Amino acid sequence: MGNTQGNDGSGNVEERDDWQTPQWLFDKLDEQYKFSFDCCATKENTKCIRFTNNFNGNAGVIHNSIVWMNPPFSKAEKIFRNFFFVIDKGIAIYRCDNLETKLWQEIIFKHATWILIPKGRISYEGKEGKGSRFPSALIGFNVEPPKEIKGTILIIKKDSHTP
Repeated sequence: MGNTQGNDGSGNVEERDDWQTPQWLFDKLDEQYKFSFDCCATKENTKCIRFTNNFNGNAGVIHNSIVWMNPPFSKAEKIFRNFFFVIDKGIAIYRCDNLETKLWQEIIFKHATWILIPKGRISYEGKEGKGSRFPSALIGFNVEPPKEIKGTILIIKKDSHTP
């Protein structure tokens, strides 16, 4: 087994798949976006009434909804590919440990409308004191950046719905 502490993508392991979005962060974002679908959730950790824990893109495009996504780390690359191709609008949260990885370079940067690095480290639910050693990023697709989250915006595009 490789180094699970590295910033080379090797921390994307199943042991971290259950890191849950902090409720305070989701609530703050939900006030603005009114999420209607959580595309990477279980019955126990979903943030929305409608959800799936098998987000593989086979269900077709998700229209007329703003989607929330906190992907399991071990499947992040595959799930982000689906995210940008099967939703109209959405926001994801993901660790911002190494922007040189294939996931960031070939998928997220290429398709995101904006990327916001929130000020301060985010502690995930159930992982207080065991959260990410790296900052997290909020990644938006065809929605405006958050109004109530302080941080630094890395990218903004006017029209990003170009798979």
